[in-house]
Amino acid sequence: MNWGNRIIVAFVLFFGVLFTLVYISMNTEFSLVADNYYEQELAYEDQLTRIRNVNALDQKPEFSIDRTGLKVSLAFPEGVAQNIKEGKVKFYRSSSARHDKEMELELNETNKFEQDISEFVVGAWKLQLFWTDGNKEYYKEIDFVI
Repeated sequence: MNWGNRIIVAFVLFFGVLFTLVYISMNTEFSLVADNYYEQELAYEDQLTRIRNVNALDQKPEFSIDRTGLKVSLAFPEGVAQNIKEGKVKFYRSSSARHDKEMELELNETNKFEQDISEFVVGAWKLQLFWTDGNKEYYKEIDFVI
């Protein structure tokens, strides 16, 4: 093979690799951590206040995961549970926003929030818990792996 043919083969290989990388990059899904991240960043001081409010509680909600039954539960102390006016629980998956799940914080008669996670994708999750008692707002994040 002479040097002219080698140059042509090198160009063909170069363009083959280049088009392969372009194809892969065009088919990769990129999602933002949050759609309104700018507004969330501006209100971050409020978020820190919510976190401090949880840390100031004498008794905090307790998180537990049942890996055999595939359930997640949050047990609230009696004093905290009685004061909850409204709340939200978000199961956040950082790798893909389409797997995120958000629901209302509804406690059963034993002051527990329970959620079946058998349909959740296996991997790292973050539970984002937000509630208010009418006067103060509270926020807690819990990392867990299924």
